[in-house]
Amino acid sequence: MKIHSIADVLVVPFVIAVVYMGYQAYNQPNYPYLIWILVPIVGFILIYLFKPQMDFYWHKKFPLELDSKLKEIIEKYNPYYKSLDLDGKSEFENRLALYMEARAFKGVGSEQKDVPYDIKGILSAIPVQMTMHKKNFLIGDMDRIFLYKHPFPSPRFPFLHNVETHVEDGVIILSLEAFNLALNHVAGYYNVAWHAYIEAYLKVYKDNTDEIDEYANWETIELVSNFSEKNILDITLLKAIDPLIVVCVLYFTHREEMESNAPQLYEAMQKFFS
Repeated sequence: MKIHSIADVLVVPFVIAVVYMGYQAYNQPNYPYLIWILVPIVGFILIYLFKPQMDFYWHKKFPLELDSKLKEIIEKYNPYYKSLDLDGKSEFENRLALYMEARAFKGVGSEQKDVPYDIKGILSAIPVQMTMHKKNFLIGDMDRIFLYKHPFPSPRFPFLHNVETHVEDGVIILSLEAFNLALNHVAGYYNVAWHAYIEAYLKVYKDNTDEIDEYANWETIELVSNFSEKNILDITLLKAIDPLIVVCVLYFTHREEMESNAPQLYEAMQKFFS
């Protein structure tokens, strides 16, 4: 039987100890059970505080099994996963399960709601794919992903927009409406989820971008994708965008077009993401 949360297992004896000592303190008020009860309470608190880390490292050794339906969905929407051999798919699936376990996805509306398993899987496949070459594939502390159904305003950008990344707070915010359009029209619609994760990737890992900086311009972007700066601003609804982020996004979403129309850029990207 797979243990979904090792922290939940470890906390059981501490809960039992608290109940037992509380019971004894009630029946034997002269014995200092109320003092000793602090020991299991502290243990309980520590396990609660470090639950995500404990569960993550447990599942690194004992990976969770992905739902077979999710594997089919990932294969449908993620050409990279589909191209992998059996060993590669196994590694991808292990990382995907770990990522989904380690990150909190919340739907935002009148109240916060849980995000469906398939949507979490499709979104999680993005950071997993871009970090397959890295040992640390969680992209730092980017541990909260908030999903709106539509464009949203925020204190940082007090106007409607479709994507926002806060590395300092470990937060990614996306419009599902915009993401779904890109999911179903890969070549013709800029992918805001890839944009958010690439922005986080560049800021968290701080890899040397010298070899790709020269290609980070709108002329090259339009050559690869036919997206003009206006097209992408209209899709993201942002006021300005770093073209370096866009170039990196296109390496994953328009790989064939980049290899054909900008082979030198494609080679530079292969080195950067390997």
